[in-house]
Amino acid sequence: MNRLINTIRLDSLLQARNKVYLIIAVAAFALAFALSAVFTPEQLHFFMPLVVLGSVSLTTVFLVGVLILLERGEGTLEVVLVSPLRSSEYLASKLITLTALALVESAIIAVVAYGLGFSVGWLVVAVVMRASMCIAVGVAVGVRYRSITHFLLPAIFASLAFDLPNIWYLNLSSSPLFYLWPSMPPLLLAKAAFMPVDSLQLTYAFVYGALAVAAALFWASRAIDRYVVRGDTTS
Repeated sequence: MNRLINTIRLDSLLQARNKVYLIIAVAAFALAFALSAVFTPEQLHFFMPLVVLGSVSLTTVFLVGVLILLERGEGTLEVVLVSPLRSSEYLASKLITLTALALVESAIIAVVAYGLGFSVGWLVVAVVMRASMCIAVGVAVGVRYRSITHFLLPAIFASLAFDLPNIWYLNLSSSPLFYLWPSMPPLLLAKAAFMPVDSLQLTYAFVYGALAVAAALFWASRAIDRYVVRGDTTS
């Protein structure tokens, strides 16, 4: 537990030193004010789930990868090789600090742009689920690379892939195959924060979403073991 607490503290210092909190706060307020200026309350009612989860994906996938590259550049990532810190603790620290940041970012966007007329509980669950998936994928991708230029293209594809169920949400396709996509559950949960959602869909979202998060975290843990602990590298 002490190792995890110390790692969380170090991650928080790294994020603060690189002005991550300031950048995310400014971006969240700017987006929220822009949304409230461009869209009517009725339009926001429909689009808020997409906006909030899209922001979470964009922030977490790129941010966790950039932080890993910063750690690698500073030589602190290699400490995992020689310290008693477990891969699971390293991953847990990233998960805790960046999920908390995603929750703050989402709260700013939702409250400033939309107000308080939404279900906070559903939105929190949706953001935590989406952020957990994105952070795990960002870690799994980020630990493979040693430069931002090589990381950017895979990160862009990974971030965009999370938004694939938006096609279903926007009624551009009603294919049930979208329910197999891992990021469909948090979209349904975010939708429930702003409008009614069938109880069967919510049950599916909880069960399948939990399985998707577990699979993503397993992938991230294996990637840390391979590319950090054992020292393999893609680029």
